[in-house]
Amino acid sequence: MFLAKRVRDVHRGERGSAMLVAIGMTAVAGIIAITITSSSLYAVGYTTSIRSGVQAQAAAEAGIDFAAAGLATAVCQAQYGPTLTEPKFTVNVSYSLQTVSTTGDNDTSWQTGCPTLAAKRVKLVSLGTATVLGLAGNSSGDTRKVEAVYPYAPTQPGTGAAIYSFAQTDATVNNLTIHATAGAPATVQYLSGSLNCTSGSVIDGSVILGLGGASLASGCEVNGDLFVSGSVNLQNSTVRGNVTADSGTYPSVSLAPSATILGSIYAGGPVKMQGATGGDIIAGPGMGTTNISGSVGGSVIASGNVSYSGPPRSPRNIVEGQNGMIAPTIPFVPGWLDYPFAPADQTRWASLGYTELSLTDCRAAPFRAAMNTVLTSTTPRVLNALGCGAGGVDFSLLTSATSTLKSNLVIVANAFDFSGNNLESSDGRDKSLWLIIPDRGPGGNPLEPPNRTTDCPPGGIFKMRNHVTVGSHVNALIYSPCNITNSADVWQGQIYAAGSQTANAFTLNYVPIGIPGYDFNTGLLINPSAPTTGVLGARTATRNIAVG
Repeated sequence: MFLAKRVRDVHRGERGSAMLVAIGMTAVAGIIAITITSSSLYAVGYTTSIRSGVQAQAAAEAGIDFAAAGLATAVCQAQYGPTLTEPKFTVNVSYSLQTVSTTGDNDTSWQTGCPTLAAKRVKLVSLGTATVLGLAGNSSGDTRKVEAVYPYAPTQPGTGAAIYSFAQTDATVNNLTIHATAGAPATVQYLSGSLNCTSGSVIDGSVILGLGGASLASGCEVNGDLFVSGSVNLQNSTVRGNVTADSGTYPSVSLAPSATILGSIYAGGPVKMQGATGGDIIAGPGMGTTNISGSVGGSVIASGNVSYSGPPRSPRNIVEGQNGMIAPTIPFVPGWLDYPFAPADQTRWASLGYTELSLTDCRAAPFRAAMNTVLTSTTPRVLNALGCGAGGVDFSLLTSATSTLKSNLVIVANAFDFSGNNLESSDGRDKSLWLIIPDRGPGGNPLEPPNRTTDCPPGGIFKMRNHVTVGSHVNALIYSPCNITNSADVWQGQIYAAGSQTANAFTLNYVPIGIPGYDFNTGLLINPSAPTTGVLGARTATRNIAVG
């Protein structure tokens, strides 16, 4: 009995010890499991945070590159993004009117938004977001913010027609060639005046005559549309677009048998068509009989009668006596834009980095010295020769027939005389040249309010004689409230004048330039605070900044 009891007591003690050992081992195993789990979670969080940080950094840097490319190729956006697909970034733009910071690291000159015409620097701040965020609550790598600073040179998009005339008194066009070299149609605009093309000319664009008619013969070609407020007469010529004439008298549009219009005819009155058109003939509301003996690719719709004796099955449809027709309209031709070269204009050039040189004596020696200074300058210059008076500047006084530009150049004078001169770029890179006779009103006051008409200064004229040539890397604008003469010249750029002589052979390679601060498309000032395109220089600073 005693031994049996003793054995039972021993067994009960052993069972208690085993239970304590088991509990202890379970606790140790739990601690180890928790430690392993915590370590694993930390490792996962750390690893994914590193991965997210790399992705976010790459996205932020991609945003910088994307915004920089956008600023250089299109009108600025104050913010780029947020992008919805990877790389995910949001880029905010700011600009400074200072070339360098004047307050050190604490630069307070930055203004939020797109750079203006006066901007000198651009700052891009890009917030990049990782594609896969960190796990286990570790979000330190989810976003990165990168800042980059660039020098900025704003560029105003060129505006205006290839040739603009306020009052074209010389209607004759002879061997005129206009090329559209910049991808934009090379429009010819006359606010008033007619066009009479007498021999082979090719206009690679459209012609708009605000107050006048057109006559094309002897192989003249318009590769765009022809718009006139008077009547149109085509003989042995081609218009590859449409012809629109709002004249209501007969014939509003006349085509000889050798004339071709590839597009349609829109006329305010009856048409006489002996040639060929690839489109429709719409004639009205002027009454009368539209006479057709040529080929029509489309339909004929007229408010008056239609007499057709052309090829069978042409046109597709003829409608006479159409009610409710309205006269066709021609595109808007802007009024004259007064450019006085006033103090505000001088300030604008200065804000764009142009340094002015004043010239009061344009005799041979001082003019040569001044031209040598501005032509050899590697920074943009303005040569103000208004102090020379009515005689202006005479390029025949230069010892070399070729003027070579190292940078952009503005020349302002009351008259210009070129004789066999050539204008070239020194390094094969494009340079811009502005030749300006300012319009300062009838009193010659630069502060006089604009009167929207040409005011040529006394003695003012723009002469081009003996084959003046502008090279392929110089884009030159002529602004003249006076008439322009021509003698078999080759020009690249634009002509904006009271009137231009095109009776002599002339070639114009159209490049839109405009004048900073002015819009030749509307004839108005441009808002100086409006977003612009520009050229970014080499990046001057980049850094990661804290995500706030």
